[in-house]
Amino acid sequence: MTLCKRHHLKYSYSVTMFFYFYWCFQSNRNRAVSALQYTTTTATTTTRRNISTTRHVSFSTTTGRFTSCYKVPSPSSSFLFPLSPCSSFSGRHRYPRKNNRLFNSSSSHHNNNIPPLLHNTIAPKTETYHQKLAQLHSSSPLSLAPMMEYTDRHFRHMVRLISHNTLVYTEMVAANAIVHERQDALKRHDNLLTPPPPPGSLLSQQIQQDLDTFGYDMTYLRRFLGQGTIMKEGPSVLQLGGSDPLQLQQACETLLEMTQRGYCDYTAVNLNCGCPSPKVAGKGCFGAALMQDPELVKDLVIAMHNGCRGQLPITVKCRIGTDEGYTFTRQGYQEMDEEKEYGNLYRFIETVASSGVVTDFQIHARIAVLSKNFSPADNRKVPTLKYEVVRRLVEDYPELTFSLNGGINTIVDAKAELEKCPKLAGIMIGRAWAANPWSFAMADEILYPPPSKNIKKHKNRLDVLKAYGKHADMEETIWDPLKVRRFITKAATPLFAGEPMGKKYRIALDEIAARPKKLQQQQQQKEKNLQEEPPISELILQAAMENLSQDVLLRTPQESFEMLYGNEIANNSSSSGQGQSSQKWIIQDWQQDRKKQDGFQRQ
Repeated sequence: MTLCKRHHLKYSYSVTMFFYFYWCFQSNRNRAVSALQYTTTTATTTTRRNISTTRHVSFSTTTGRFTSCYKVPSPSSSFLFPLSPCSSFSGRHRYPRKNNRLFNSSSSHHNNNIPPLLHNTIAPKTETYHQKLAQLHSSSPLSLAPMMEYTDRHFRHMVRLISHNTLVYTEMVAANAIVHERQDALKRHDNLLTPPPPPGSLLSQQIQQDLDTFGYDMTYLRRFLGQGTIMKEGPSVLQLGGSDPLQLQQACETLLEMTQRGYCDYTAVNLNCGCPSPKVAGKGCFGAALMQDPELVKDLVIAMHNGCRGQLPITVKCRIGTDEGYTFTRQGYQEMDEEKEYGNLYRFIETVASSGVVTDFQIHARIAVLSKNFSPADNRKVPTLKYEVVRRLVEDYPELTFSLNGGINTIVDAKAELEKCPKLAGIMIGRAWAANPWSFAMADEILYPPPSKNIKKHKNRLDVLKAYGKHADMEETIWDPLKVRRFITKAATPLFAGEPMGKKYRIALDEIAARPKKLQQQQQQKEKNLQEEPPISELILQAAMENLSQDVLLRTPQESFEMLYGNEIANNSSSSGQGQSSQKWIIQDWQQDRKKQDGFQRQ
């Protein structure tokens, strides 16, 4: 009797599954095929739950592939229903394919003159590529590190007014944000949802040209990719973040469209493989987490190179490793086998460089701790700096170029590191630039060879503010002051860091940043009109001249350098001089102001 029941249940299950698959076949053939493929491997399949409570990822030991699937809401809840075949991916690689090609989900407005590239095909390097690569190498001795909420186009413009040669990096831009923004802009235009631009303004003319050229409004994309319009930004690198080859390729294609419109002109594109933030390396599954999958990084840089059509160099910013495979403690890390740690970094560099695309790396000389809930600040302080690891890479890979990042705060320290390792391509500095940009006013004279032609350089910070005012006025001509003024004044805030009455100057800039909102409220009450206000350039100059002395405003870069580093140079000690201690104090003061600003913005 029991045997009959078993046969009956087995027969009923088979009939039920037959009708289920027949229904799936009628509704979606692809899903039915995927489901049938899944049932053949359920006996040898292990399942792990993904972040979502309903989505699963299954690994087949027979095919060696992961399959993304969902639970079917039925009493037999152990059955998993796969998605379409394009949702399967080998390892962590997600390649949506169409006829074995990376396909574009763009509309009819996409540039169809450019043929699609096979995934395993690398676009040839153009003449533009070699010109950009030469510019990248010549400007590498000093770099402005990418910093979220700081290295926007306004601060990069300020840096360019101070140093003509420094290589500036953008904030990290997520590739999916660029792709989704472009798709949304196309949908808004296709569905006639784009509101008409304000007539007669410069922005309205630019929007119309965007629509005529590429069929969509690039206004929102310019927030991520745009550069200043008063003068060329010079040597600059766009940093992208992501772990999807298709999205990174589409982001680079969008960058080419923006370049064609004249909104940007970057020297290179950088892939972020070093950010240890939990939002990036944790939930985002990119940044420093990519160092644990060198093969994926290799595919990402190839996709970026193909998206740029071989016109821009692709570089990688990473760390010397991660805490993968062990639990990080300070004592345990000190006792760790250095050869094993270097071997992991060696394999990463070897794999990425084997793509034939990347020849330039920027390396933060610390590991990224991902297993613990470390903040980015903890990852900048707790792990030990190991400059010798980067120097060893320089010796082992003479055909590649490496820049050193981490723990260097002055141009004197940068000069010393470059002298210790002459084959090092350059030094990357972040927080010290953001805290006191004027301390790098002599970078061109100290770190770079003499220019072949005379370049006009600003004599003092008053001249810098006057030149920056032109940029500020143009930005407010294009964009709404309510939205951009605070970013404009933020870039000018640290210019007089460490100077007497510098705090009053910063308070005056905060008041200038808040004026558009107050004037809008008064305008609603018909008390005052925003158009009657003086331009922002005059307001910034007025704030500086009312709160700072003539000696501070007219002090030359040479005089400022001697005041800041004089004792350090005289004592020939780049690690214990007065300049180093004063610079450290300025950075700490900047960090305190930054925390106050973050608290004010949250309120």
